[in-house]
Amino acid sequence: MDTPEHRVQLIQAESARLGHYLHALPPDAWRRPSACHRWEVRDVVGHLILGAELYHSVISRGLQGNIAPLEGLPQAGTVNAASASPLIDQLSVARRESLGDQLLATFEATDQALNRLLADLIAPDWETPCYHLAGLLPVRCLRDFRLGELVIHGWDIRSRFESNAPLSPESLPVLLDVLTTPITCGWAFWPGAPRSTPARYRFTVTGRVPSTLDITVAGEQAHLTEGGDVRPDVTFRCEAEAYVLVRYGRLGLADALATGRVVAEGDQALAAAFGQWFRGI
Repeated sequence: MDTPEHRVQLIQAESARLGHYLHALPPDAWRRPSACHRWEVRDVVGHLILGAELYHSVISRGLQGNIAPLEGLPQAGTVNAASASPLIDQLSVARRESLGDQLLATFEATDQALNRLLADLIAPDWETPCYHLAGLLPVRCLRDFRLGELVIHGWDIRSRFESNAPLSPESLPVLLDVLTTPITCGWAFWPGAPRSTPARYRFTVTGRVPSTLDITVAGEQAHLTEGGDVRPDVTFRCEAEAYVLVRYGRLGLADALATGRVVAEGDQALAAAFGQWFRGI
């Protein structure tokens, strides 16, 4: 059953899985490039530490009615993935550098502290608004974002050492939920030249978690739209894992189309353009 408690249990399981994996890595593996652009494995771990600390702080503050930005961070909702990327890179690498040989121990400590906080929450707490770069979001969104970070960044690491490393099948339904929230669509959009004519994309996701999602790009924005009877300009067909990897920017759309992991029907020029607008979260 999909309950808040179940989602917290998924976070705990993904945390333990990644911790065990990191313990088994030889020292030189920590400097290997990850699948996350510009980051080595050790930088990914620094980012996860930073994320655990930030989530713990903003959730604790939110539960006390404090939704102000943390020191040094912009107002909620004033940036997106594109504009916030340099700041996130800087903070993540700086956190890693500050920890030296305590990186793994700090990952486990901060992860466990956040997991304990989430496990102690009760039903009304999940709707409490909290600060986030993307906007003021309820705790349940931050919980799901954290699960997404653990799954995707765990894959960023494992995929450099394992061929065909899979995403966690147990967590895929939650990642699909994350990708179908309006706030995620806006956060993930990397604007280019404004479109005078809206372009509608339909994703038909098959397999273990079948779903259909429409994204419309108009002007310098993108938003989720109801499918209904409106004919899309492009229909993408893929399984859930390929969809998640494309939307999170870990599987390039061009590569996905070339290998058949994603099939595009309709305007092929618009199909290619999607990969420029959505490069990852």
